Amino acid sequence: MFKYVVIGGGTAGWLSALFLNKMMPYSKVTLIASKELGILGAGEGTTPHFVKLMRDLDIPESGLYENAKATVKNSIKFTNWNGNNGTYLHPFFNGEYAFHFDANLLAKYFQTLGEERGIKYIDDEVINFKFKNNGDIESIELKTGKSISSDFVFDCSGLRRILIGKHFKAKWNSYTDFLPCKKAIPFFIEHDNKNIPDYTESIAMKYGWVWKIPVQGRYGCGYVFDSDFTNELEAQAEVEELFGHKITVPRVFSFEAGSYDKIWINNCLAVGLSSGFTEPLEATSIWLQVMTLRNWKLMMDKKLQGDPNAVKSYNILQKNLNEDLRNFIHLHYLTKRNDSEFWKTFQEKNSTPKFVKLLKDMTFNKKGQKLEQKDLDYVRMTTLEGDSRYNDTYFIPSWLTVGEGVGYFNA
Repeated sequence: MFKYVVIGGGTAGWLSALFLNKMMPYSKVTLIASKELGILGAGEGTTPHFVKLMRDLDIPESGLYENAKATVKNSIKFTNWNGNNGTYLHPFFNGEYAFHFDANLLAKYFQTLGEERGIKYIDDEVINFKFKNNGDIESIELKTGKSISSDFVFDCSGLRRILIGKHFKAKWNSYTDFLPCKKAIPFFIEHDNKNIPDYTESIAMKYGWVWKIPVQGRYGCGYVFDSDFTNELEAQAEVEELFGHKITVPRVFSFEAGSYDKIWINNCLAVGLSSGFTEPLEATSIWLQVMTLRNWKLMMDKKLQGDPNAVKSYNILQKNLNEDLRNFIHLHYLTKRNDSEFWKTFQEKNSTPKFVKLLKDMTFNKKGQKLEQKDLDYVRMTTLEGDSRYNDTYFIPSWLTVGEGVGYFNA
């Protein structure tokens, strides 16, 4: 029986384990995670990709409401991104919907489902690995002295990145030239469960933006900012001025926007934060987890059928997804806001991807006509590497909504 081992017990870890349990029959799935280390638990928003995966994995929506404080999400509301207190909505198109949820509770719910479905859970800490001569992982050494053999390992270790980063030393592609924010302070705001909005709100601030995500009983919030222009205490004071009351900041997250050039190396795949991170805007973290798993299954099938280029094709595909996502997130920052040095100098200090520039040029060349999906596909084909047929990221209505919302496409 083929043995899969998942390292990490957050959303990425349990989602990977449940995916393998359902999609890879006649296999044994083991998940290793230490309760002492805990999980990051920062992500609380999804896209319709997540809903579709829940259906494929036979996970009932009612379970999300009952166990993870889920609420419905139909769009993202962008507030004050042009500095005029205006708003615009980025909806899900074709009547699709998604969820908000408590990430810590979701991981616990997934664990309950996973153990009920036969996934073996080991509460322990990974301290070392044993490798075969060809570089494959043969077994995983634990703090308690146990050794777990494996045929394929999923690195869901979060920002520790213990395999893809620390052992395999994959090349890191930094996005800081395009996305300079590198710190975030999370906080919560209670609510009474009345008139819960069906959208995530993204509020532009002087040095970045605040997310405000409604789950049952509270808003999960955080301020993502560029620490070149402000510090944690000043950021907290700015948030308290916005909401009119004190907040409690349990921790400060430091991150570098970017992703690994290869996330499938030998018999190891990185999923979630272990593979890279852009920032929470547009709820892209769990979306990437879903696409990472679905595309891996697609290319693993090709590999098992004898395709010698399956792993290479997969890594190119995932690199394209990350770069396409980076380009889309960057577009959000090309606003008319100029009330701080961060916004005044954003387009001078940071590079605008060729992808985004080409789209803008095309809007002017078409003399007022709306861009079409074929225009977006053309730009992807000319700026991304390899085959972009499986590049299921944002379609042209989303690019138009954001590009026109910030005034970049109609400047």
